[in-house]
Amino acid sequence: MRRFVLSFAILTGLAAAPVALAEEPAAPAPAAKPATPAMDDPNRMVCTREHVVGSKRPKKVCMTVAQREELRETARRNMDSGSELPPPAPTGVAGAGG
Repeated sequence: MRRFVLSFAILTGLAAAPVALAEEPAAPAPAAKPATPAMDDPNRMVCTREHVVGSKRPKKVCMTVAQREELRETARRNMDSGSELPPPAPTGVAGAGG
């Protein structure tokens, strides 16, 4: 009778072991996702990969939409102002007859 009770206790313990091992501990609650900014938000961060001259690896450049627009506008103004100036006179050209 003791063997039967002992065997039953061991078998019950072994049968319950996989169930106890299969239960995973409670996972922490997932963190709230950050709100995704709207596409027209000027503070939205945009990252691009730009190729650098002399390098085989592109460089990751991140800036806000507002910064990117300001850079584009500055470049446009520089191009426009540069077209109004007369071409520079050549100075110190090597090999010029003299």
